[in-house]
Amino acid sequence: MKLIVDRGNRNINSSQKNRYGNLTIDRTIKNSSPVINLLDIKNTSNAISSNSINVKPFNQDNNIAKEKTKNIKIKSLVNTNTSMKILRGQKIGLNQKSPNISKLMVALEWEMKDDSNKKLELDTSIFMVGKNNTTLEEDFIFYSNLKSTQGGVVLKSDHNSNLKNGYDEAVQLDLTKIPLNIEKLAFTVTIYEAEERFETFKNISNAYFRLIDTYTKKEILNYKFDDQLSEETAVVVAEIYRYKGEWKINCIGSGFRGGLKALCDNYGIETD
Repeated sequence: MKLIVDRGNRNINSSQKNRYGNLTIDRTIKNSSPVINLLDIKNTSNAISSNSINVKPFNQDNNIAKEKTKNIKIKSLVNTNTSMKILRGQKIGLNQKSPNISKLMVALEWEMKDDSNKKLELDTSIFMVGKNNTTLEEDFIFYSNLKSTQGGVVLKSDHNSNLKNGYDEAVQLDLTKIPLNIEKLAFTVTIYEAEERFETFKNISNAYFRLIDTYTKKEILNYKFDDQLSEETAVVVAEIYRYKGEWKINCIGSGFRGGLKALCDNYGIETD
């Protein structure tokens, strides 16, 4: 099976054509450890082997995505009175904070700085990381693969609570459905076409990672993740990981300048 990601078209069609970051990808999923070949975009007319990812220049036409508008009324339905403010590097146990670990939602939001004349597009992806700090291709959740195999992670969903419309991005979580071989979930954000447009996270402000119990509509914790970012084009915002039979969260906020390739390298997807 081939997963095709076309950065010129954000809608998934019958050929599963979509886009991620800077790349047009033609990928054949293998049972072995994934290997991704990220070739120089200027030279992508050359063929690559069927067990690799083909990186091609995208079509400049019709690549404008509809800007999402956050619904303030929906966001106001979330009770933030008891939300815990988390700092970078803090690790918090989730099982005691929320008994409803099957009804969680990660909400992400951000703003453009007042002095910025840029209108950036940010993409969220989740790496489901196994024992050897590797992520299989089917466990990489992003625009072309919105849902994990067993349904524990679903991008752009919110347990039918409609709360996703109050934020820039939402990730539905059911931690009871995460396979035992998965040790952690890494939540990352990248800037679309960052290199081509000379854009970085210095143009972003008020970027927040929020964990919400969709059953009670209470915000469990919040973390402002842009304070340490400047020239980066990708960031590992936080990791939710197993520890002694429970789930904990580690607020990371580590930025990268290598975009998708840097993130793949960081979470064990081999790249050339």
